[in-house]
Amino acid sequence: MIYLIITTIIWSFSFSIIGNYLSPQINSWTLAFFRSLIAFIFFLPWFRKDISYKYLIRITSIGALQIGLMYVFYLTAFNYTTVQRILLFTITTPFYVVLISNLFERKFKLPVFLLSIFSIIGAFFLRTIYFDKNDLIGFVLIQSANLCFALGQILYKRFKQGNWSQGDKFHDFTYFFFGALLISSFGLIISSQGLSLPGSFAEWILVLWLGGISTGLGYYFWNRGSEYVSSTTLAVMNNLVIPTALLVETVFFSRTVNIESYIIGTIIIISTIVASVRFKV
Repeated sequence: MIYLIITTIIWSFSFSIIGNYLSPQINSWTLAFFRSLIAFIFFLPWFRKDISYKYLIRITSIGALQIGLMYVFYLTAFNYTTVQRILLFTITTPFYVVLISNLFERKFKLPVFLLSIFSIIGAFFLRTIYFDKNDLIGFVLIQSANLCFALGQILYKRFKQGNWSQGDKFHDFTYFFFGALLISSFGLIISSQGLSLPGSFAEWILVLWLGGISTGLGYYFWNRGSEYVSSTTLAVMNNLVIPTALLVETVFFSRTVNIESYIIGTIIIISTIVASVRFKV
């Protein structure tokens, strides 16, 4: 659980950094490429050759899906809608995690679905806002990102449960981020936008932080944490980043928030997490 909490705190700052500082200057393909490249370099010292070809392909594919493809949808959404709306649109991730997990297990667990729905309700309390046409495009992009992220989480969790003997904690993510780098590199090459570099030293620092800390350490901690909790806890933990990210927006970027709705929504989300751990659903 501590892995997931640390990651949530790290990711709370990423939304605001991208939305307020980087998305106007750096296009989504470039930012996805830099984040994947920096994370890959970060884990490169743990690169190993003595693993099976099948293992390599599977872990690389998961990284390509969970990070590479997800980033394309997620980062493009910042061109169409605001940070606050993106946070709202991510509330469906717990439902996707539960649905995909149940499909793999070929079971339907009503308590699990109820907890994921309560988590979504809690997140919705945090942000109830009006939408326009661009917001709808952003919504579709974020739902695509949510699906990629949810599927990647479950695939990694199930894959590692059946492959504890192979690899170590670090070398997996060399291949994981290599998969993400393949997708983002290909997208950047075929993109009409081309490569757009940060325009200042401060922007380079933020890109390095997003690549090394938010992406590198963040996804390492998150996927490692997924191995130690149930799929239900993993699902509802996805929404904890919403109140923490809104807190960052409010404190550091002077955004307004309805205090009553914020408190109610946060309590509901935390309650679903506690319930998932307490009753082991």
